[in-house]
Amino acid sequence: MKNRELLSIIVPIYNTERYLRKCVDSILNQTYSPIEIILVDDGSTDSSGSLCDFYAEKYENISTIHIKNSGITKARLRGVEIAEGSRITFVDSDDWIAKDYYQMACIDDDSELIVTEMYGYYEENYIIKHELPYEEGIYRREEILKDIVPNMLWDFGMRRWAFEPSLCTKIFKKERILNELRKVEKVGSNYGEDSMVTFPLLFHIDKLRVIKTAFYYYRQREQGEIADYIKNDNFITNVHKVYTYLAQSFKNVGFYELMREQLDNFYIISIDLKRQCYPCHGYEFAAVFPFQNVEKNSRVILYGAGLLGRKYIEQNLVYDFCNIVLWVDRNCMEGSFNGFSIEKPEVIKLYSFDYIVIAIDNYFTALEVKSELYKMNISKEKIIWHSVRIDFDNG
Repeated sequence: MKNRELLSIIVPIYNTERYLRKCVDSILNQTYSPIEIILVDDGSTDSSGSLCDFYAEKYENISTIHIKNSGITKARLRGVEIAEGSRITFVDSDDWIAKDYYQMACIDDDSELIVTEMYGYYEENYIIKHELPYEEGIYRREEILKDIVPNMLWDFGMRRWAFEPSLCTKIFKKERILNELRKVEKVGSNYGEDSMVTFPLLFHIDKLRVIKTAFYYYRQREQGEIADYIKNDNFITNVHKVYTYLAQSFKNVGFYELMREQLDNFYIISIDLKRQCYPCHGYEFAAVFPFQNVEKNSRVILYGAGLLGRKYIEQNLVYDFCNIVLWVDRNCMEGSFNGFSIEKPEVIKLYSFDYIVIAIDNYFTALEVKSELYKMNISKEKIIWHSVRIDFDNG
């Protein structure tokens, strides 16, 4: 991408007056130029629309369009259709970006897709870096198919996708993203919109650049909050729409059999998200630090930086039970919470400890972690884990 090539940044907006200024200001502060910013007000009922007009009147490189509430895909598509740049990227209106994002990403090459990493923002002292499990550099078509496609939609070690589908951490050639958005618009699902764009697109590009740096700050939902798209009565129907669309896309390019197992696991985990709406049926979340298995004042390494790991840290701070000497996670490699920084598991060997407490709810993932620890010559007696979900059907 040539350094002076116009970059169009699309910001779909719906009722985010609380965060919109920080979002737009972070784009205006970019060290890269030229850019155009297109604010798409998707039928907001708060003051977001007026704020968009304020920015458009004040800055020549900002334009605003107001549309009837139609969902994020239609909002993004409308922005891309009027964009003048040959390259397109997106920022969600409750997120923000580092000032050097586009200066660093818009390097002089002809890549059809540029991909970067992101930060998950939970609160001011808890920001997690989500890394891509790929080497930095250029991937030609053969390398995309060999190194990225086999685990992009579902990685069985990570138990999630390996190739982050978010459109906000990517820079697209306009014709590529425009074509994909037009197809996804017809599906009519408010779940999996990014996945339906990103994963099929990878089968149609000949050159991809991976940049192993995070510039994008993704605002996470508050603890315990269930996403509206999960609470939606049509959620399971929408998941099926996504599954059907992806399956057909993979068939169209002749890679369905390669993608079938990944797609099935993606579907199963997506459906399981609906359990969050029924906390008293099937599962009960009992996130209690395993005090009974750990001696008081012992030195503990905590493995797992998700919600469960945070709960364990909070509980130990309240009861001052043990000394947490290290916090590690193999997927979330940067971040901190309540004064504890997250490190890579490789540094475990540098620490003296009495126990490793695995703060992971998923049984199979916990087994994988145990296996990793055994390979590091850590004795079974020092590894503590127990499920925090009680399955009443099998109880």
